[in-house]
Amino acid sequence: MNLNFEIGSDDKPKGHALVFFRKKDDINQILATYIITLPLNVDVSKYVPPMFAPQMQNLSAQDLSCFAFPPVPEEVDGLDILRDLSQSRGDDLIDGGLCDTGDPMSLFQIVNDIQQEYSRLYQDRISSDVQEASASINSVLYEFMSDADRLRELSKLIGKLRFASEGYDSSLRREAEEEIESISVYMPENFNIPKIAEAASMSNSVGDNLAQLYLERCYRMRDEDYRGVQKIDDEIRSIEENL
Repeated sequence: MNLNFEIGSDDKPKGHALVFFRKKDDINQILATYIITLPLNVDVSKYVPPMFAPQMQNLSAQDLSCFAFPPVPEEVDGLDILRDLSQSRGDDLIDGGLCDTGDPMSLFQIVNDIQQEYSRLYQDRISSDVQEASASINSVLYEFMSDADRLRELSKLIGKLRFASEGYDSSLRREAEEEIESISVYMPENFNIPKIAEAASMSNSVGDNLAQLYLERCYRMRDEDYRGVQKIDDEIRSIEENL
């Protein structure tokens, strides 16, 4: 489902949000709840008395990492108050649409769906932030590496991309592609790094063969072995013409 952010955005959720609804038969009447995404995973079972443990055994830390309270929205004095609260507290503000207060169980489910989607967006944002920070650190490291070290690192990244492509792991594949793009900034253009990444992204043996040839070509270029480069170029051309 798509969340309608009135304040904030779906690509940078803050982890805490006010969610408001308009009563179906009176759109001026506003109801609201508050969603909280915990920054830490908590094993709640450690804090549950033994007599209640059987009832909690099916709950995971993930189930409790994000929750809405109250679970069924309650009336508030107006939308302007929620807007002011959101701005002053730094909360996201989400428009949940119209609601039927005569069906509390349905409203409970709607809140739960919004909560789950908000949690997903938040986790995606955290994952993206971590990857960006990692890419920034790697970029600094790549800048101070020697050509030989960069080629060794590129070889590792190609292996990582091949593994992700063959295993259809889109997240790992995207991470490897971003790292290869980052290191390519510090390598000669005639190394054709984008071609290596393109070949390594192919989920078949041809991609593996091409990636190895392109990587070997980089080593030949570094050593100024242009006869070796020509031979590899001929092999690459022969394979690509038969794709």
